[in-house]
Amino acid sequence: MTRSDSIPTSDMPREQRPSVAERFTQILDVFASGPDRMFLEEITAATGLPRSTAFRLLTQLVDLHWVEHDSRGYGPGLRMQTMARPRDYSQLRAAAAGMLNDLQIGTGGVAHLTVLEGSSVYFLDRIGGTASAGVPSQVAARLPAESTVSGRALLAGLEPEKVDALMTAGPHVRSRADLSTLHDRLNRVRQRQGLAFVPGHACPMSISAVAAPVVGPDGVVGAISVACRGTVELAHIAPMVWATARRTSRLLTPGRPGSTARTRLSHRTHVGVVN
Repeated sequence: MTRSDSIPTSDMPREQRPSVAERFTQILDVFASGPDRMFLEEITAATGLPRSTAFRLLTQLVDLHWVEHDSRGYGPGLRMQTMARPRDYSQLRAAAAGMLNDLQIGTGGVAHLTVLEGSSVYFLDRIGGTASAGVPSQVAARLPAESTVSGRALLAGLEPEKVDALMTAGPHVRSRADLSTLHDRLNRVRQRQGLAFVPGHACPMSISAVAAPVVGPDGVVGAISVACRGTVELAHIAPMVWATARRTSRLLTPGRPGSTARTRLSHRTHVGVVN
């Protein structure tokens, strides 16, 4: 009997297959440290997983909103975007910086620059002047997106299915009735070319507010808004907010076809109805 014959089969080291959790982690790690967008072949090369296995796992991750998929390939989904690496907003902030000051001076209100993070609005910048005391907003604060004009301007730039995914992915799941009401509001915002507003008499804190989306190369990337204490002439403020958002969009997408178009509100856009 040879030495190898004396070793029990059960004690022989065997190559262990990675668990399902380990394979999911391999894929998520690629997105956490790699490019924002990758095709299936790139993911299989980076993870070493068989193509069929990678495709099956990616399909499950897409269904669970950890990963999203479109014509540009796979990328971080809604869940990953709210938990992974910090996002760089320096370009957006630089594009809006000077115009936020002009907007604040022109309206006398508090001007904000916000972005959408998960189902929340995140305040990047705030220019208040003498109006600051009347509007209790703060830089780096987060508020539920559906409860703010900025959030509605941002959500209106998304497809309804993506809005549903955002609203149901977090810890505060919205009811079917809440989602229906939200979609009605967002449809009205879309009809106004992305302009969202609320008059002071409709706000518990008597704050009037207007917001318009900032558009980057891949869609809506932020929102610019103005909030004023009390009742103000929203029809006067709305065009200024809209123009500021359009100018910021053009700075983010110089030379892009259509980037200089629609810089004015349509004459059919009316302000005076609660969104």
